[in-house]
Amino acid sequence: MIADIFTCTRCGFCCHGETTVSLDADDRKRMVQALNRPEEDVRRSFWRISGNVVQMQTIEGHCIFYDNGCSVHDGRPRRCGEWPLHPSILIDEANFRTIADSCPGINKSLSYRQFCEVLRELLNNDSFSC
Repeated sequence: MIADIFTCTRCGFCCHGETTVSLDADDRKRMVQALNRPEEDVRRSFWRISGNVVQMQTIEGHCIFYDNGCSVHDGRPRRCGEWPLHPSILIDEANFRTIADSCPGINKSLSYRQFCEVLRELLNNDSFSC
């Protein structure tokens, strides 16, 4: 069903920018395990911590883990696994168009209504992940 609305092209566009996703406790644990390094080393080498907010660092305009693909793919944050099929795409058609214009993997042959119907069904499935 995901393939009906999205097929990742591994273009990395979603990994670029000066901001990145926040990491919850499960994300941090999964990342530490995938990197097979001590948490303190991962914290120091890869995370940006501001108060209670933990994010991946960015370097040269992209996520620190982007190197012609995600170098921590098995330990990537949940939000990275969901993107671009995130509930924010359902806000309105303009938001959908903005995200679809930046992501070559989104099936642009579907109408906004058709896309939303499939995505809502996927989001209601607890095991949903791209």
